[in-house]
Amino acid sequence: MLRLDVLATPLAVARITSILAHRQFDVVTMDIAAPVDGVRRITIEVDTADDIRLQQLVKFLNRSNDVVKVIRLSDDMSHNRRGAFVTVTFPEGRLAEAVAIARAFSAEIVEADRTRCTVFTAAEPDRVDDLVKALSGFTIRELVMAAPLRIARPLRKRTAVERGHTWGQR
Repeated sequence: MLRLDVLATPLAVARITSILAHRQFDVVTMDIAAPVDGVRRITIEVDTADDIRLQQLVKFLNRSNDVVKVIRLSDDMSHNRRGAFVTVTFPEGRLAEAVAIARAFSAEIVEADRTRCTVFTAAEPDRVDDLVKALSGFTIRELVMAAPLRIARPLRKRTAVERGHTWGQR
């Protein structure tokens, strides 16, 4: 997952996608935020396990005049969430079952009647996938998922205990 800070100019996003297409990267998700102080934040998930190709992509992106900064966001150094709406239908009398599944996943029922409900969740991507799988026992009428949102975790100083320091021991 890459986070780019890009100048908020009319063609900047087009030039970024052109770099991705020219280098033949398959974009899994791309989230483009509204500009703040002349800079637009773009979060891109590309389909590659090849670390060398990803490093090359970071170099190509950094060469672009539109790019201010590129940061690689690894799973262990960032928070990752995905939002999803799932609308399911079911035979009359099974609403309580759908509500129980939603509650088990800390999801919210945003609308419901006797034969249909819409569930919303914002959670780690795997948890969202598990919720959708649990609801697949009903008829899924609509599924809308946002691109994963990711933000770097703040770096914290390690304590003396975490560094392995032992007082008074020889």
